Amino acid sequence: MPNEFFTLESMLTLSGATGATLVIANGVQYAFGFGPKWLGLLIAQAITISGALAALPAGEAASFSHYFVAIVNGFLVFCAAAGGTHAVGARDHHVLTPRSLAQADTPQSGRRSFWTPWF
Repeated sequence: MPNEFFTLESMLTLSGATGATLVIANGVQYAFGFGPKWLGLLIAQAITISGALAALPAGEAASFSHYFVAIVNGFLVFCAAAGGTHAVGARDHHVLTPRSLAQADTPQSGRRSFWTPWF
């Protein structure tokens, strides 16, 4: 267990990228009331693509396969982060149905909690 906050090395792991995505997306949604479903996906893609490029040896150009793997990993990170918010956010909502989720605390209602599920 590192004694530090996020580092580039820790964000190149699945758990690090998932944690960073979850914290950034939830922080933006909570602080600014901006919470579209795609926000977490955009953040996950930015983290995984940036991480893949940063991990390349000096002087090596990124190929199609580097980007493809980074994009697939971005979807994996997004799904893991969304699942985390759903699992923890489910405690705030007694019965989760599509209708109850649609009526859940949202940024528009001004009652969004930090752990409100993304969708």
